[in-house]
Amino acid sequence: MRNKPIHMLREVWSKFKEKTSTKLEHKKKWVHPKDRIERWKIIKGDMVKVITGDDKHKIGKVQQVDKYTNRVWVENVKMGRMTKSLELQMDEEPQNKDKTGGWWMKSTLKPIHVSNVMHVHPDDLKNDLIPAKEKRQVRVDWKKVNLDGKDIIRWRRVICGTNIIIPFPPKPKEPGYQQEKSVHDTDFEDANRLTWKISKESPLPK
Repeated sequence: MRNKPIHMLREVWSKFKEKTSTKLEHKKKWVHPKDRIERWKIIKGDMVKVITGDDKHKIGKVQQVDKYTNRVWVENVKMGRMTKSLELQMDEEPQNKDKTGGWWMKSTLKPIHVSNVMHVHPDDLKNDLIPAKEKRQVRVDWKKVNLDGKDIIRWRRVICGTNIIIPFPPKPKEPGYQQEKSVHDTDFEDANRLTWKISKESPLPK
């Protein structure tokens, strides 16, 4: 037996095995319910422009929204680093490890307050010749709009002082299930002919 104390013979410290450093964790800042935004004008998928901070004038897509802390995650804005999950640490080995270290960390997005971003004018988003710094940032508010003059009133996000609508981001397409055809499948015409249809007449012959 090695001449070491029992507490030094343990290979794994279960107390700290799955614990992440508190300096690397993202701590949620508690916001009082009365200070939370009731009706958000920025939703997931919007293209917004950062108006302050180190990433000022950057334009990116909103990846996530936290309505409890009034914060958003914007693509390629305020990139940080955090430790990988325990499974990745166990499977991966350090590659090109240098003196600076950090091979066990991965890039991640950090949240920013929603007041630090604004919508971009739809016309400027379509024009790629305009640099990001010169694209117009606009204030948006909810307004009842008559769609296509058909007396259909809907709530839409409109640029303040104008009737320009900020379109909603397109919904992601759900992957459809496509089954391969088989020789045992029934033709559509035969299935439609043999399928019982609901009618007011009696199904029994007269």
